[in-house]
Amino acid sequence: MSSQKKSVLLPGSFFEKDSQKKLDYLKSKNLDTVYVSDHSVNPADDKLAMYEIRHAVSSLQDYEDKNFNIGTAVLNINKRKIDNLITEYLNPFLDIEKFKLGLGVGDNKYQKNSPNYSNNIEDVISYLLENFEISKDGKNIFIGSNSNQNIKIMNKYSVGINQWLGSINELYKTRDKYKKIDKPRGPISLCVNKDLYLKNKIIFDDIESIFIIEEGSSENFYSQVDIFLNENFKMIE
Repeated sequence: MSSQKKSVLLPGSFFEKDSQKKLDYLKSKNLDTVYVSDHSVNPADDKLAMYEIRHAVSSLQDYEDKNFNIGTAVLNINKRKIDNLITEYLNPFLDIEKFKLGLGVGDNKYQKNSPNYSNNIEDVISYLLENFEISKDGKNIFIGSNSNQNIKIMNKYSVGINQWLGSINELYKTRDKYKKIDKPRGPISLCVNKDLYLKNKIIFDDIESIFIIEEGSSENFYSQVDIFLNENFKMIE
């Protein structure tokens, strides 16, 4: 039986309709974490609703009898002034048991008309490590994108790292570097969509898979989750 951790990333309009029923459905599955993103506009369609990340985390935290962790994939550290980032986002998020804090620096693709405060991600990570107990199996930190610069940050601070889609071979290279960390303070993970998942037909024993749920009806939501949780995939050690 696979020990792989499987998680989901909620679409922007998730809380607009049937959110309680959809959370009940996720609860019935053996998921590790339910992640939310930090976009200003819905990446699928700018006419659709897009939850605010703090409100989304709060809604998940208020959901009774949850059996999954909560995380961000990822929180844009440059979207807010540093004081606001710390007091309104970082501190409250890491007060949540086993919160999985994904950090990123943002881009212009889904951040129309958003400010960019050019906060330093290493300063943010240093603050978190100084003020919170961070470990892979507890509250943890990972950075979005396995760029060369982020690989260096991963090694320097022993944090986790995430790859968004991309090449499986590139993921293997990142995993080899991640494995050299003595005591990582976060997971290594891959964000996958349906096409990438079905094309490769594999699961990873030591890499968390985060399934990107697409926008659609409630029935379509359930169908996507079922596809992702299909156990008939080859396991890669």
